[in-house]
Amino acid sequence: MIKKDQYFSKTLEKGLNILGLFDREHPSWSLIQISKLTGINKTSTYRLVNTLVKMGYLRKSPENKSLRLGKKAFALGHECFHGFDIYQGIKPVIDKTFLEHKISIDSALVDGNRMVSLYRREMPNMVHYHLPMIMDELYARAMGKVVLAHLTEPQLSDYFDSASIEALTPNTMTDIKRIKKDIHETRQRGYSTNNEEYLLGMISIGAPLMNFQNRNLVGSVSLDFPSKDYSLDHIEQNFIGTLLGLAGEISEILTSMEI
Repeated sequence: MIKKDQYFSKTLEKGLNILGLFDREHPSWSLIQISKLTGINKTSTYRLVNTLVKMGYLRKSPENKSLRLGKKAFALGHECFHGFDIYQGIKPVIDKTFLEHKISIDSALVDGNRMVSLYRREMPNMVHYHLPMIMDELYARAMGKVVLAHLTEPQLSDYFDSASIEALTPNTMTDIKRIKKDIHETRQRGYSTNNEEYLLGMISIGAPLMNFQNRNLVGSVSLDFPSKDYSLDHIEQNFIGTLLGLAGEISEILTSMEI
């Protein structure tokens, strides 16, 4: 018989489970859908949802009564993210490299076959674009190619079986054989390249972030350059040492945190 934890709040658990239903793929739900997905009866669901609406964690559409995350949830997520110990640990290291070399730097953590944006510093000469929190197009990003290079062949095959490969720019590689060749080259040399494949006007090089204790890949980091000022050849000749040095420093921090 499992002993119950007298200090465990079932009500709080239900409320958090409701908030956990909302993500990028599912930004809104109806009350009935929430009840079905959580297994909470309709009366209790209404009471919990109403409380979350009153507190600002959810908002209800006056037209169709659909529910979405509210401003309070956004503010809480923002504060939690910036209080995240990994974020606080790597930020000074990225800031230091950014100020020393005057280059844009991006970093992300691995989450299955996608990446979660961690911290970015951007130079004013960089082409402006919306940076998504979740990155799916691993095949078209310098940081994503690093992740693919650390997959086994069966894992890589599974990725391409499920991934939606599309041309994001005229330079995007969409032929699977060509992408696999590029991944193999990334694996061999220890860093990835991206020559305007994700975004026209941006060239990137990426390197892995590792847990040195268990040799697991935990993320990746990239240096990003405007193509109007830099060529890929020039970047490879002059910035690979900077990239690998930064990746090593961040990996040491992540290892010490047992990420």
